[in-house]
Amino acid sequence: MYLEHWNLNHLPFENVPNPSFFYPSPTHEEAMERLKYAVQYGKGAAMITGGVGCGKTILSRALIKILEKERYQVAAMTNPLLAPVAFLHSVMCSFKESYGDAPPKAKLWNELEDRLRTNMERGKGSVLIIDEAQAISDKRTLEELRMLLNLQTDDKFMLTLLLLGQLELEHLVEGAEPLQQRIAIKYRLNPLSLTDVGAYVDHRLSIAGSNQSPFSDEALETIHACTRGVPRDINNLCDRSLLAGYLENIERVDKAVVDEAWQDLH
Repeated sequence: MYLEHWNLNHLPFENVPNPSFFYPSPTHEEAMERLKYAVQYGKGAAMITGGVGCGKTILSRALIKILEKERYQVAAMTNPLLAPVAFLHSVMCSFKESYGDAPPKAKLWNELEDRLRTNMERGKGSVLIIDEAQAISDKRTLEELRMLLNLQTDDKFMLTLLLLGQLELEHLVEGAEPLQQRIAIKYRLNPLSLTDVGAYVDHRLSIAGSNQSPFSDEALETIHACTRGVPRDINNLCDRSLLAGYLENIERVDKAVVDEAWQDLH
């Protein structure tokens, strides 16, 4: 009944990284262009940081969707909180299905290099995306990241490493200078402006099947003020506001409904 009330085909504000709902705000579009540049021109490593809920994961999923499977093999890690050997094993498993138990570290390195070299010979780039990279707490694992960037031919990197994480990742990398020196592209995602919030909400509603936004201008201003432009919080507040509107059987979400929904969330 919720969907029928708002004339929707799908829930528009789910907090899952569905790339179909990716909205290229100015800050997200710039982050995307920097990641694409790093991949397409073999820059070695790039790092995108941002506050909690700013859209880093959906950004990475949208990038994966863009990269052609014929040109790139993309491996993605979402839990890098691992000791060095376990980390390398996880990387290898990401690039090669059914790899089995972890062999000695030297064998892992040799087989990983062989895999990357095979990709190059087939005309494919190798991309490793590490989400939640701020979770890497073992300095030895950070050193393994640096060593991954030492896998090079005479004129190019064999692997493009993309690190995405919360703001703590910046300090983590600063404390590992040899790794920091190898990160060619860096960018910090910013929260959405008031104008972007309205466009973001309209975009997600449109993808979900809506022809017209039920949110008034004052409602959108309140959403921006409450969430400070953080996409995850916007999703939560919009979803709760639409639920409240459905339960009250109203056709327009105004400031009062958003205020009530915000209080309900907190």
